[in-house]
Amino acid sequence: MHTIEINDLVLVPEEGLLLGNGDFSVSVYQAAERIIWRFGKTDVWDRRHAIDIDPKPMHIEELARGIRDEGWEFAGELGAAVATKGTPDEQRMKDLTQYGPPSYRTRTSPCPKPVGELSLHLPADQHGLTISQRLIIEQGTVDIECAWVSGVTLKIHCFVAPRPNVLAVRWKLENASAANATWGERAVWFSLYRWPDPEAKDFVTGLCATTTNDMFDKYARNDNPPMDPPTTRQLDGRWIVEQAFAPDLQFAEGFRYGLLPIVPDGEVLDVPTFDSGEARLRMLPPGWGESGWLAVAIGTSNDPGGHEAELTAVAETITGNDILEQWGLDNLAAGTEFWSRSAVSLGEKFFEQLWYENLHTRRCTFRGDVAAPGLFLPSTVNDFSLWHGDYHTNYNYQQPFWGAYEANQLSLGDSYFPGFEHMIELGRKLAKDYYGCRGTFIQLTGYPFPIADDPYGVGPFARMTYMTGWAVNQYWFRYLYTQDVEWLREVGYPPIRDAAVFYLDFLTKGEDGVYHGFPSDQGENQFTPDESKYTDRPQVMRHVRYCLQSAIQAAGVLGVDADLAGQWQEVLDHFPVIDDLEAAGFSDEQKRQYPLTPPEFLGWEDTDLARSDDPPFALAREKDNALWSWYFGHFPIRWMVLLRRGLFRPERDFEAARDIIARWRLPNGLLRAMSREVYGFAGGWSESLGILAPVQEMLLQSWDGAIHFFPAWPRDIDASFTTFRAEGAFLVSASLNSGAIEDVSIHSERGRPCCAASPWPGGCRATDENGNDVPVTIEPKSDGDDWVCFDTQPGATYELNPA
Repeated sequence: MHTIEINDLVLVPEEGLLLGNGDFSVSVYQAAERIIWRFGKTDVWDRRHAIDIDPKPMHIEELARGIRDEGWEFAGELGAAVATKGTPDEQRMKDLTQYGPPSYRTRTSPCPKPVGELSLHLPADQHGLTISQRLIIEQGTVDIECAWVSGVTLKIHCFVAPRPNVLAVRWKLENASAANATWGERAVWFSLYRWPDPEAKDFVTGLCATTTNDMFDKYARNDNPPMDPPTTRQLDGRWIVEQAFAPDLQFAEGFRYGLLPIVPDGEVLDVPTFDSGEARLRMLPPGWGESGWLAVAIGTSNDPGGHEAELTAVAETITGNDILEQWGLDNLAAGTEFWSRSAVSLGEKFFEQLWYENLHTRRCTFRGDVAAPGLFLPSTVNDFSLWHGDYHTNYNYQQPFWGAYEANQLSLGDSYFPGFEHMIELGRKLAKDYYGCRGTFIQLTGYPFPIADDPYGVGPFARMTYMTGWAVNQYWFRYLYTQDVEWLREVGYPPIRDAAVFYLDFLTKGEDGVYHGFPSDQGENQFTPDESKYTDRPQVMRHVRYCLQSAIQAAGVLGVDADLAGQWQEVLDHFPVIDDLEAAGFSDEQKRQYPLTPPEFLGWEDTDLARSDDPPFALAREKDNALWSWYFGHFPIRWMVLLRRGLFRPERDFEAARDIIARWRLPNGLLRAMSREVYGFAGGWSESLGILAPVQEMLLQSWDGAIHFFPAWPRDIDASFTTFRAEGAFLVSASLNSGAIEDVSIHSERGRPCCAASPWPGGCRATDENGNDVPVTIEPKSDGDDWVCFDTQPGATYELNPA
């Protein structure tokens, strides 16, 4: 078993031990005299999206004229630009070149919201508290022990059930007697509450007081009123805490959720809050409260029948202690099933622990049938979130899903899709209205629910097209790793096709007979009158190319859209030279790999393909390296670029990578993405979860057409992995012992042809489950291990051994 242990008080939710079932999550932390469970739910958002203060979103022709004819140029201050060639409409130019739409910069909604908290009130007037907290990762349970100098001890055991969405808490007071009891009626009791939505200016005041960053002080100008306060009421004779939200496009009467406390043999009382806006219930166990159990269930408008029906259904299952036992058994069974899908055992225990912590966090907060979190994990969000806690599509949203399929955790990877379907649907409107194109245009920012119009329609980042291809790569990756044709047909191909159709219409064939992309910036650059900075930018065109390739292949697999595939191929046949591979010194093998590499793992600048024998600066442990000093969130993608391009050398770089991760690791296993000094306690950053991908790619890679065993793992550190998923729908296991690769097993789910880079210099042989040799062909490689290739049967398992 793998554990996380904290022997101290934890004072903020984002640093607390995490429990969850992928939809409902809980962070455990403490305050004076209390143990607190902070609740999070993936669908609890303030969905108000009012853009009445924004100018009309920019049409792509306006941007083209602004760059080409008016010479828009950044004027040295964010949101300030000038028309260096003059403009017939000064006000419109200023509207379009401001630093993002006013609604995004000054209004706090949309944003995810905290759900509420459960507090266990510790025995009063005890002194000398010591506390130990222990998460057992494979079981998904947290045990807490509180002890005082009097000898009184309180033991707490808690977990979140797989279904329904319930937190269960069991406690027991030990060594308590009349001689050391310092409390009155009860040693232990509970509160369940939701506080009123504060004024945005109060949030900003706190942020400015505790950080060195005034970037978000514009939220103080928020003109959205706070949400309606939460309430308490009875539902079928049981008290609940309820929060209502404003009407939105999905819920005409407004989204709602309710929290139901379940206290067998105890009392639930409504607590007066004197018009403070807080909603609070008090739960009193029988007797001293020396032992017992308690649960809190959540229901939301997304549940079948709504939140009331869900809470009623949960309440009706409570017949005694047997339901707690059943939830506990269900939780353990769910853990066993989850962790049976893959495993690692690593001589470098830091990375082994990291792997288990990472997947535990994902298991708590991501699930394939519900919308994924945005920038911050649900049980850690503040009353307001930086950048609205939104779906940011220039790496932030994509990164938490990296490595999920390779870890053979399909549900975690599939969590990408439910919330993102709203961005795809909105993108169809944006493509039509603001580009005059078919297909879908994926905006920089979006939300896991429908909104009426462009959320980021003006400013230097409003019309960047590289995110469109990047955002649909996850659909193609899913097919590559599963070979699930029906899923591709029903779910995966439509977004890929729409992105490729958008690019087909966006590109223009020039007089040189080549298709060009104008106007589109890359990265997050400011306005410039230099047309070359908006034409055929590497990040843009790499994503265009990869998207068109994926669409052609997907259409071929499905036998559809032959006409479209022909048009996409015609573009690729007349595509501009973006990367001069010859000048970059690429070998023949690297040239072959280039089109197979997802563009996010190539880099994004013109110079990214340059090669060097020097240690990568991304791995420098020094202040000038932002990844070390303040911006770890970008480290997973930087490391992936190094791995895919063969620039990470484990014997040289392994220790540096480990140290950078350790520098950002919190005691609960989360990794802070940005400096607390600058961004405060912003919440648990989801983007840092992407670190799983490069860790796994040190052990196994399969993106270039062959399976590679331990391609970037130090040969002097033992390691093994079990049933990692490779492209082609193969489940792969292998071990590295004393520098030798052993125990290579490949299970074929779909019966696709398999190629593997030979783990042994003298070649290798493949055998089936009966030990019979399987015919193989050898593909020699001039600058790498030769490949051994063989046909497979669906459901069959093969072993590789030295020839």
